[in-house]
Amino acid sequence: MSMGVIGKIILSFPTSWWNFTDIVSLFWTKSDRNGLGDDIWMASIPGITEPKGCRNCMTLWTAGDATRMVETLPEDVVKAKSMDILRRFMGRNTNIPEPTAMLRSSWYKNPFTRGSYTYDNILTPQYPNAREDLGKPLLDSAGNPRVLFAGEATNPQHYSTVHGASETGYREAMRLLNISSKI
Repeated sequence: MSMGVIGKIILSFPTSWWNFTDIVSLFWTKSDRNGLGDDIWMASIPGITEPKGCRNCMTLWTAGDATRMVETLPEDVVKAKSMDILRRFMGRNTNIPEPTAMLRSSWYKNPFTRGSYTYDNILTPQYPNAREDLGKPLLDSAGNPRVLFAGEATNPQHYSTVHGASETGYREAMRLLNISSKI
């Protein structure tokens, strides 16, 4: 299995100035891409969504190398370039205000995560129990679980997802309850 990274740039505005609730897909022409220079990561943003529960926020999605690049840039640069994207694709007939706040993920830069999800690669079929093995607890000399593992990577059916991570957290909580009831 391999580790990947998806990133989010969330911009908050005083009010909602857009009229979509699903996703806006971004398509760049070759000449537009060529004009980006060092900012080619901008063309790797596949779409914009409105996050659930925040009518005045927009999420710009990044993946892979673009995410790693965004995490290294100063916050003011990310905000300015994100606004360039919005104005390029959505500003023709709309006056887009400056955002009141910006939040971005940093899953790759975090030394404890170094990514945001796992996925199967070409070698994964050679290790059909890899996810189950990753989820096995470390045992003490008496055979009792001492270190437990949860997270989407340990879920053989729902890896790469938040609900996969939640399910494994529940699994390990139940394991702890079973252990404590025997003490």
